[in-house]
Amino acid sequence: MTVAHHISLLLPAALFLLPVFPQDAPPNPSQATPWLTDEQARDVAAAAIHSVYPEPCYSTYRNENLESFVLSVRKNPIVGNHLNNSVYFNRVASDVCSYVVEKDGKRVLMSQVSNDCCEYGIVAVDRATAKSYWFKGKEKATDIFKQFVWDEQLQADLPKATLFIGLYLELVWGESRDREITSLTQLRDLVQSNFQSAYSPYERDNIWQRKFDRWWQQFRSRMPQLKLETTYEPEGDETLVRGYSFSGFGLTIPRSDPPPKRTPTLFQWSLLLKPDGTIEERPSKVVYSSR
Repeated sequence: MTVAHHISLLLPAALFLLPVFPQDAPPNPSQATPWLTDEQARDVAAAAIHSVYPEPCYSTYRNENLESFVLSVRKNPIVGNHLNNSVYFNRVASDVCSYVVEKDGKRVLMSQVSNDCCEYGIVAVDRATAKSYWFKGKEKATDIFKQFVWDEQLQADLPKATLFIGLYLELVWGESRDREITSLTQLRDLVQSNFQSAYSPYERDNIWQRKFDRWWQQFRSRMPQLKLETTYEPEGDETLVRGYSFSGFGLTIPRSDPPPKRTPTLFQWSLLLKPDGTIEERPSKVVYSSR
């Protein structure tokens, strides 16, 4: 669902904590304030972006799948007599909208007509505290994830921690099909799409096909036994997680010819999960690389 947020709706945090209907805030006598509604949580997410990139409006796209991840790795999944599902996630982007500004004492209707500007990433909002966590840029997102885990009292779902690691990959590494590859079919689709975009971006020819076929055949002949899967290896009280990712040609818009720089590469990444929920990224290992 897409909702445009206008500057006039970016209210101070105190105004978000208004009484809401029972279905929006589960009854809990111990709660000092009711939880934010879905719409109020979207406003908080948009306000986090607006403080850095002041656009007149934004679109928010809620990710309920990530919300289920958080509930599954909470230390306290139940609060009072209801689920502790206070965290909502929204991906925020620029949007088209009309809005009102005041000029020379008069109210003027303005329009933002292009929504091609920006994707701002994911913002988590705790509806109980009205606190937001903007996962922007990998370096900052790593620190934000650590704080988010601490504040929300999350813990790894050991022994494999699949949900906890999945949450980390999506929030810190971003929403991308190539961040965790678990099958040859998935890898083939990614490589094929990358070669097609690089060599035949406007579908005027099939040059990409023979170049992709050659790459794929060489890859399969050199690594016939490769098993693409994410593994979890206990190391004392820590867990070493290894998985695969693909990095293709660096594509540009409009597409250039010959293809942009970079070499299509399959690599194995490593993450060390510590008992306190901290994740340390280890150096990655190149598995196969060729143009």
